[in-house]
Order: sequence, then structure tokens, then C-alpha cells
Amino acid sequence: MLWRAGRRLYTYARGEGPNDPHRNGEYWLLRHVLTRSVRTLHVLLDIGANRGDWTAEALRLSERSLSVHAFEPSCFSRAILTQRFADQSNVTIHSTALSNESGKATFYSNGDAAGINSLSSVSGTCTETVVVGTLDEFLQREDIAPVAMIKIDTEGFDSLVLRGAEGCLARGAVEVVQFEYNWRWLLNHACLRDVFELIRDKPYRLGKLIAHSVDYYDVWHPELDRFFETNCVLVRRDSPLSELGRSVHFDVSNVAIVN
Repeated sequence: MLWRAGRRLYTYARGEGPNDPHRNGEYWLLRHVLTRSVRTLHVLLDIGANRGDWTAEALRLSERSLSVHAFEPSCFSRAILTQRFADQSNVTIHSTALSNESGKATFYSNGDAAGINSLSSVSGTCTETVVVGTLDEFLQREDIAPVAMIKIDTEGFDSLVLRGAEGCLARGAVEVVQFEYNWRWLLNHACLRDVFELIRDKPYRLGKLIAHSVDYYDVWHPELDRFFETNCVLVRRDSPLSELGRSVHFDVSNVAIVN
């Protein structure tokens, strides 16, 4: 009981609550991206679209022209996506799995549209061979720029997707990137420190998405890499969306303090 109570308090204090997009800030952030941007056309990328809930919410919230590219390697999930958005000409569904290099790979699932399907064998025993590409290659090939927001939910492969987008991040071609962070990052020997290194010379700030706010951290700290499930964001420094959050640092006792 002490363990459960302590863990509950610890994660609550860190802002790492239930994985519900209505409560954890995902849809809150999406709404701000769609309402604050001055662009007449919003281009969104839904990487790891699964059943398409995030894309559906974007379509519901958008008051302007919207173009969504949804990436879903799983044939089971992609069948649901295709049927769900059959009448939406502004939603394009891609079967490519995005990562840090191109080629082919084995995709794992349990033979259903579960949200944990991935390029790792921990996701299930059913396999299929998929095409793998990078974000930089896709954006260049499709001549897409700029991008209002990218949502990444690839069950531990988010850091590899970011590495495959180093070119477009260096150009500041994306206004906001949201990605999932949890214990599955360890499958690829990755941590948030890697992301801090990735954006060190790029025009972005890294933050944790917490309910209706973003906690921005200018430097990496070990307390950030506890592998509790949460969502993080990269926001371009000159974006009006950077005003949504607050700056946070850790003191000598490893306590998060608002600047």
C-alpha cells in the first residue's frame, strides 16, 4: 500500500496522469495549434495513427483547410483507418513505418488493431514485412512544407522517428512536434537526453505536456528520464505556441521549480 500510494503521489506531482488525450493535454495542444496558427492551410502528420482518433479530433477542431497524412504500418489498424476516413479527401493514409533509416523491417502485433503494435517483438507474435522510411525523405519527396504539427506515437520508436527528421528540424520546418515517452524507449537504448542532444543546435524547446500547459526544460536533468508514460513536445522558439507553457528547472534537491 505504501508503494502504491507513494508511486501515485510521485507521478501526480510530476504531472504524469492517465493516458487520456482529453485529460493529458493532447487534444488541448491540438486545439491551440489549429486556432493560433496564422496559416491558411494546416498540414498535420499523424505518425502511428492506429484507429485514427487523433486525426478525427483534428478534423473536428479545424476551422480552416486541413491536410492530414496518417502513417500506420499495421494492416489491421490501417483497414480501420481506411474505412473511417473513406469520405475524407484531405486525409491521406500511408503504410510506411517511419524511423531513422530506410529499408524493410518486421512489424509485430497480436493480429488486431491494438495501440501497442510496433517494430519490436514485444508487441506480439503476428508479423508482417513493412517498408520503412524517414520523415526527411517523405517531406522532401512529397514537397511538403511547412508542417503545423507532427504527432508521434510509435511505441518506443519515437526517438528514431525524430532522428529521421533531423533535417526538417534543423530548418525549423515543423512548428510543433508531440511524441510519446515511456519505458519502451529502452528497447532502442534511448532516453530524453538523446532528444536534448538532437535539438541542441536547432530552433526548438523541449517540454512535457501536462494537462493544459507545457513545462519547458532548457537543459536535460536525470529526473526527466524516469520512463513513466507521458507526452513531450518540441516547440519552435519563435512560435506563438511557445507562450502556452512555463520554464522549469531542478534545484539541488532534484525538485522541479518554476522559473
